[in-house]
Amino acid sequence: MGKDTVRTGLNRTESRIFQLAKPYLQVRDNELHAQNAVEFALKLLALYEAERAVVIPAMILHDVGWSRVSEEITREASRPHADRQLARMHEVESVKIGREILEEVGYDGARVAEILAIIDGHDSRAETLSINDRIVKDSDKLTRYAKNFWFWTRQLPMEPEELAGTLEGMIDQWFFLPESKEMAKAEVIQRRLEMDDRHDPYSVPK
Repeated sequence: MGKDTVRTGLNRTESRIFQLAKPYLQVRDNELHAQNAVEFALKLLALYEAERAVVIPAMILHDVGWSRVSEEITREASRPHADRQLARMHEVESVKIGREILEEVGYDGARVAEILAIIDGHDSRAETLSINDRIVKDSDKLTRYAKNFWFWTRQLPMEPEELAGTLEGMIDQWFFLPESKEMAKAEVIQRRLEMDDRHDPYSVPK
């Protein structure tokens, strides 16, 4: 638990939630995704009057449902222009798992309701419910530009530059907060520097 807390800046309760979520995050590079999403969320929380007690649990739990979705649907739903409705299956399952985990840690009931409402639509719902929701949605997408970028170059039939260009073209469409857009642009620049160095910093030895 301590190692995760240091790496992601989580408090004791958040770390407990993360530990309970980890068994459900072992598909699609989702453990790294959740950690990186939390990092972005913490940056945005420092800029806005939002509720950390809602945002961080939602960020940790939003994708646990992929553990119950077929690999074929998971891969199709991961494409940059995928149909939003393909994501509904994992949202529904994430709500179920998330509720169980939050109940296990004895989380505040009023906050649980908001956390689950955010999770239930974080991909498929175009509009946002609150600033908490906007931070979750933006942080989720930001990981595609950051630590999850190289994972997706190995999963999708796209060269790194093609993926970078596609993601760059989605910035205005995807992000709600101006700071998120700037973060995404900065991450694209960094990924292109890594391409020039022919270096994938997150590769897994075969």
